[in-house]
Amino acid sequence: MISLATRILICGLFLFAAGFATAGPLDRLDADRYGPGTLIAAIEELARYSPPQAVEPLLELVGHPDRDVARSVGWLLRRMGQGSQGAAAAGNVLADAEAEVEERISAAVCLGQLRHADGQAPLASALANDADESVRAAAARSLGELFRPGSASALAQAASTDESAAVRVAAILALSKVPDSDASAIVSALQDSDPLVRRQAAWSLALPRFRDATGLIGNLLRVLQGDADCRIQAAAAWALGMIGDPSTSDALEAAQDGGCRLTAQAASRAIEMIK
Repeated sequence: MISLATRILICGLFLFAAGFATAGPLDRLDADRYGPGTLIAAIEELARYSPPQAVEPLLELVGHPDRDVARSVGWLLRRMGQGSQGAAAAGNVLADAEAEVEERISAAVCLGQLRHADGQAPLASALANDADESVRAAAARSLGELFRPGSASALAQAASTDESAAVRVAAILALSKVPDSDASAIVSALQDSDPLVRRQAAWSLALPRFRDATGLIGNLLRVLQGDADCRIQAAAAWALGMIGDPSTSDALEAAQDGGCRLTAQAASRAIEMIK
């Protein structure tokens, strides 16, 4: 026989499930009652008809500590044409020194998804001033995701001076995306003390728009022939292959006979690309 306590528990679970089943997506935009999965599902459901009543509860979620929630919020606000309001709300969270680190990171992520011009200033400010490296890295990545001119200077500054290698990596990646950047800051990063930064710089320099940059080939050859890290040599070989200058073939052929298998494989592929 089922005890009274068990019956009460089963009844409570049934009522909870019934209440969840009848709650509409607007009602489920409540971070105090529902977890990230439910919030994201509600956002996806709201995207089918984008009711104006969803704007205010969405704005309350721009700094949700779960980044996937914040990303979904930015996506839907952009879809609804509410990028300016979303950027203002997320910018306020990002600038709030009292906000938790995860909230500020999520606000930066949301700004990247909004892709609105109004998000540029708060992201650049966070990149330059936030005390937490994870927030600065998120701001750099989101500046790249905006795909807008006007951020190259702030990103170049971070790529060369930020004390965190993670931030420098994110800034270099973003420099490869913003339309007003040139190769100079990325080329300089080939001499960074951190191997992850140097590798990201080499990968980024493989982009076609940097192909004619002054000194690009010489610097990549220097990395190919002189960097102590095989992964970075390989990235430089790949970039040279993407550039496709036949004058680099001799150096790439020599790299095939070096002691690093990864570099030899990348050099071999690069030679095929040049041919």
